[in-house]
Amino acid sequence: MPSKTSRTLDTLEADIRKLRKKARQLEGKLDDNFTYFQQHSGTLFVRSLLPRRMEGESVTGNPIIDPFLQNERLQKVLARLADMLAEKLGDGLNWVINRVFKK
Repeated sequence: MPSKTSRTLDTLEADIRKLRKKARQLEGKLDDNFTYFQQHSGTLFVRSLLPRRMEGESVTGNPIIDPFLQNERLQKVLARLADMLAEKLGDGLNWVINRVFKK
């Protein structure tokens, strides 16, 4: 018959395995969420700058500029541009961090 100490160690080891499995699952979710954020950050940024017009309202109040800001093609181009700029900025920051904080 196993002693109380060995049963406790077995229980602790089982708990550790469960916690490690849960940690791996949470790391996977975090990675997925960060990847989603990286892929869509430019679009989210542009959408925050160019909000959709609510019914009966204008974005800037200027009847000449509003149709340009509401143009879907312009918003898609600006979103792609923002994505490219965000990617270049990220690459630049990674380069700086790697140069400053060499391992």
